[in-house]
Amino acid sequence: MEEFELKGENGIITVGIEKTFDFPNKTCFKGGYECVVGIKIRVGSYSVRSSFYTSTGELFKFYEKLKTCQSELNGVAEFDSYEKNLEMTVKYVSGKISILGTYQENLGIDNKLEFDFNSDQSYFKNSVEQLERIFEKYGGMKGVEK
Repeated sequence: MEEFELKGENGIITVGIEKTFDFPNKTCFKGGYECVVGIKIRVGSYSVRSSFYTSTGELFKFYEKLKTCQSELNGVAEFDSYEKNLEMTVKYVSGKISILGTYQENLGIDNKLEFDFNSDQSYFKNSVEQLERIFEKYGGMKGVEK
């Protein structure tokens, strides 16, 4: 399973691709390939372990924004899955990072985990490298070049 981590002072988010559909033959309407990702969120004493549908294209857009933020040590990288299970914002300000968002496993039920924790750019070098390895396999918005 290909995965990446967003680590911080009091939390960690791990996202891993568990299953892709039609790879490498057919791309998703959101870019890349439709997939199921597993997610683990731990902030303080709160935690979630779940999975949801997204696309490698949505992950790729997040990766490109995150890579720019990491190189400039400034900016915002946002991720939201097309079914809106995960909405996450990573804000860089002078090398300090805030990671905040919500995760809702079942959209028909109002239970959701809201998370907010801090980090810095030293943690995110590995995150960007982990994402790069994912896209060496799956390509960008158009998938792998044939």
